[in-house]
Amino acid sequence: MNEVLNNIYTRRSIRKFKDQTIPADLISEVVKAGTYAPSGKNMQTFRFFVMQNADSILALQDVVGKGMENPSYTFYGTKALIIVACSKEDVNGVEDGSCALENMMLAAHSLGLGSCWINQLKYCGDKPEVAAYLDKIGLPEGRRVVGMLALGYADEDGTSHPRQEGLVTYLD
Repeated sequence: MNEVLNNIYTRRSIRKFKDQTIPADLISEVVKAGTYAPSGKNMQTFRFFVMQNADSILALQDVVGKGMENPSYTFYGTKALIIVACSKEDVNGVEDGSCALENMMLAAHSLGLGSCWINQLKYCGDKPEVAAYLDKIGLPEGRRVVGMLALGYADEDGTSHPRQEGLVTYLD
């Protein structure tokens, strides 16, 4: 089977990671793949914020958990977290960032890493206590978080789900 199609068909979301550091060159490759995502009018509106410090990741996890009013909220033990954001003014920013997240998930899979797209910061990022924390850690003002990518070595297999019927309609 074609290498690209095989990567697309076999990638799964991973929600449990090994306690194993990811080499910096692999993280760089994953982020680089994100920068190569298509973007509306080639504006490249996406911005990437990489966290690798365990204490920083846990602190953000705690802030997001409070913002979601879910004290048991988790980033699945990720060893690296990539926040993808854009300016609130970017008309295609969410779409551009979504393409970047997909590129990074496929790149991670091709490099033997697991990943999981995490949306919660998108929903609670404008709450005052969460926004203040994002300001404190260096995300620019006027931002919109598109999503986060948990990254690491999989400690379990992802779940394969059957494709739904009726997803495709061919038009004349």
